Amino acid sequence: MAASRRRILLVVDGSYQSYEVINYISEALPPKNTAVVLLHVTSKVPEAFWDLEKDPVWQQKVQTVRGWEVQQENKIRDFMDRARQVFKDAAFPDEAITVDVRGRREGIARDIGAESHRGYDAVILGRRGLSTIQGLALGGVASKVVLKVSDMAVWLIGGRPEPDRIIIGMDSSEGCQLAVQHVASITAGLNKRVLLLHVVRRLNGDSNGLAAGMEELQKEREARAAREMEAVFKTSSGKLMEAGIPEKNIETKILTGVSSRAGAILDEAKAGGYGTIVIGRRGVSTVEEFSMGRVTNKLVQAAKDRALWIVG
Repeated sequence: MAASRRRILLVVDGSYQSYEVINYISEALPPKNTAVVLLHVTSKVPEAFWDLEKDPVWQQKVQTVRGWEVQQENKIRDFMDRARQVFKDAAFPDEAITVDVRGRREGIARDIGAESHRGYDAVILGRRGLSTIQGLALGGVASKVVLKVSDMAVWLIGGRPEPDRIIIGMDSSEGCQLAVQHVASITAGLNKRVLLLHVVRRLNGDSNGLAAGMEELQKEREARAAREMEAVFKTSSGKLMEAGIPEKNIETKILTGVSSRAGAILDEAKAGGYGTIVIGRRGVSTVEEFSMGRVTNKLVQAAKDRALWIVG
């Protein structure tokens, strides 16, 4: 039923990357349980500019700008038509797809942030866009949205990620369990493959070996992590299975002795063909920490060809 659908705010700019985001979402989420709002925020030319048309010196320039604005409107309208068709081809019902094209009010990132608080489960956008319509390059609108929308999941999509293989960065924190629950609820009913991955960093980050007297401490940390994560893995696997993911599709893994947790997660994703990485925004725990500004922030910068779900 429509009332039970997860609502997704999908921010698009008409770029090639936005189209890849649409393809990814159409395959990553269950059609019967998802409602998608396609949002485009456009920067309109100020009304005062059109008054210059009365000046003979400015008439030609004003007409040129009018033509450009009409061209952009047609381009985004065509893009939305194609986007809607992608979702329809993926069996999303018509009533589950909404198109919202609006002018900028307070600023593109602020407008997205304001809209995100109107009953959505996730805000999704491409890592980069085309500045000919709206630039969604990381470091611009996308990075601002990651910071501003901190109380819900934000998905950054780069490249053409494989939608059915997911890594969840694990620790024993509440933030990590929120990430697991997000995956379970938003992909319910789909046959995903999920790797629950915990990473124990080498104490001094030195790949050539630990300083004298530190080897034993490192072994103790790794043993403690294994004990604590056993219960975490069991609880998390149970949540995923309740959502319909088969037990045989759920794996658990602990990596030890690495110098970078973010690097280890990304390497594992590449080696295993995992197109989606899920991590809690804040995940400080007694085992390891996955906090925005450290592991999460590094993944935001480095996971350029993956889908990164940051769960608030």
